[in-house]
Amino acid sequence: MKKAVRSGLLAILFVLTVFTTAALRAVPAHAEEPQVILTQEQIDQIAQILYEQSLQQQAAREEAARQAAAAAAAATPVTPAAAAASIPDTNGYSLLGTYSTNYNAGIPRATNVSVAANRINGYVLKPGDIFSFTTVILPRTTANGYVSAPVIVNKEFVPGLGGGICQVSSTLYACMLTCGVPALERHPHSLPVSYIPKGMDATISGTAVDLKFANPYDRPLMISANPDNGKLTVGLWLKN
Repeated sequence: MKKAVRSGLLAILFVLTVFTTAALRAVPAHAEEPQVILTQEQIDQIAQILYEQSLQQQAAREEAARQAAAAAAAATPVTPAAAAASIPDTNGYSLLGTYSTNYNAGIPRATNVSVAANRINGYVLKPGDIFSFTTVILPRTTANGYVSAPVIVNKEFVPGLGGGICQVSSTLYACMLTCGVPALERHPHSLPVSYIPKGMDATISGTAVDLKFANPYDRPLMISANPDNGKLTVGLWLKN
């Protein structure tokens, strides 16, 4: 990155030198105090060079972030994902609806999908209770079972603990939409995600960006989440 910045500065200095030299040569010999005057065309050319270099530097930063994320993922051993969560005891409950998304079960990200899904699986909300996704799945730390995988930060993919949990929150949110359960808090990703249509995703970041909803019914509401070999299914169940 330092080399790219240094090269950009040298290029700018070179262009300014060329234009300055040309301007000086254009000044008559009898002029008392030569002045450097850039034409509008020259100014536009300099602006275009600066713009192109900014694009190149941004592309270089994005590529470096992707490579770092890929290296982190490759360095993280693929541990056996948490056992697929079984459907909780639904005796006495009626299914309101489900939603499913697909994921690659052979990469570290799958571990985070399974860990987060198992945390919300079987969670029961009493009437009026508020569900906080980031609270229920616990902080994204190695002690809580999370591993390093690509996450989106400021519209860039970078390595981070817990990459993949947003697929669980997004699948839950899509299930809520299917069942007509409104969200109290929901935030879209800063970049498109491949596993769910636009407008149905729900990103999570720390404790500040969350997915929340309240049980709007007068009976208990239960969440099921089943990560099964590359297919995540989330359901909402209402007590009879």
